[in-house]
Amino acid sequence: MKAAMTLTPEESVADPGPAPTDAAQPAGLLEQADALARAGSSHAALAGYRELLAADPAHVEGRLRLAQLLGRLEEGEDAVAILSQGIGREPDRAELIMQRGAILARLRRYDEAHADLHRVLRLDPGNGGVDLEPGLLAAHRGLGDEAVAHFQRAAERQPHDPRVHGYLADALNRAGDLPGAHRALERALQLDPQDAKAHHLMGRVLDRMGRPEDAREMYHRARELGAR
Repeated sequence: MKAAMTLTPEESVADPGPAPTDAAQPAGLLEQADALARAGSSHAALAGYRELLAADPAHVEGRLRLAQLLGRLEEGEDAVAILSQGIGREPDRAELIMQRGAILARLRRYDEAHADLHRVLRLDPGNGGVDLEPGLLAAHRGLGDEAVAHFQRAAERQPHDPRVHGYLADALNRAGDLPGAHRALERALQLDPQDAKAHHLMGRVLDRMGRPEDAREMYHRARELGAR
């Protein structure tokens, strides 16, 4: 008698299935589900993404978008399960692992999130966005120096993304590096002058730097932008 095969946790939730014979069908299903999601028909969009994955379980983009929508709907555990199924099929697919790590972090399952996100760093070190999620995780865990290091690398790789400079500024402000935070915010606001949060953070930094008049101007601008 053959010994029973023991599956890993990811293999046990994998959803193997045949690839579709009609290559156009998944593309059409994805387009329909995306349109429903954009229109705010979340439950119909979920059904569309699930139909897509039933037709083509290996469809990575459809799996990612289903997980992202579940995450926005605060159904994080379901999102993790959907991503784990994909990882069971393709254990080294960095996009799936990174998305699962980000959702695990939001669920405060920090050790699991750390394992996923640092696995992505090993799998895809050249990816421009790969340091952003580990930086956010480090910030959530109060690991200021680690967060700064990740955001600095992310800013070097994505110099035109205002979000990255904003995250870096916040981490530097928390670490007490006010000139560094000021420089990062100047860059963030140069890239996105309408960012109310960046203006408000700049006000806090200027306050801490002993420049209350400049700080008041930033707070006022933040309120104006936030009211739009």
